[in-house]
Amino acid sequence: MIQRIQTIYLALAIICMSLLLFFPVFSIEIGSADGDVKMLADFGKDGVIGQDGLEIAKMPIKFIYISLIALTFLTLIFFKRRKRQLLLCRLNLFFHVIFVIGIYAIYYFGKSLIVEGIEKQGLGKVEVTFFMELGFFFLIPTIAFLYLAIRGIKNDENLVNSLDRIR
Repeated sequence: MIQRIQTIYLALAIICMSLLLFFPVFSIEIGSADGDVKMLADFGKDGVIGQDGLEIAKMPIKFIYISLIALTFLTLIFFKRRKRQLLLCRLNLFFHVIFVIGIYAIYYFGKSLIVEGIEKQGLGKVEVTFFMELGFFFLIPTIAFLYLAIRGIKNDENLVNSLDRIR
């Protein structure tokens, strides 16, 4: 039955992950030590892209987004096989948690890596500031929706098992 509550949760997770393809996760401001802004960049689906379109660090993150969306959609399709749907949903949740931890690690520990890289190039002392963008806030609801979908699948499985005991 596709009209179950976990279908709604999985659809909302797909929407949240799809929105990451259109919005950057966070923006990076690189300035000199005297407060002069040298460069602005966005971290999004294509990696770190400068405001003028210059690719600073190309990372194929959009392929990760698309594969997570596809895995969530595949989980949604297996509505007739609850055990397989539960397995795929748990696997999907695991991959999402690993992905979000990686994004948060880049956000919180990436400053020192950028500063070291710029100073090794001999460009002098710089200050790096990260700012959360709209995409940053689409990461956590996806995990919540997947967890709620797992709970819905378990409830359906328990209901079917209880009906089998009555027969």
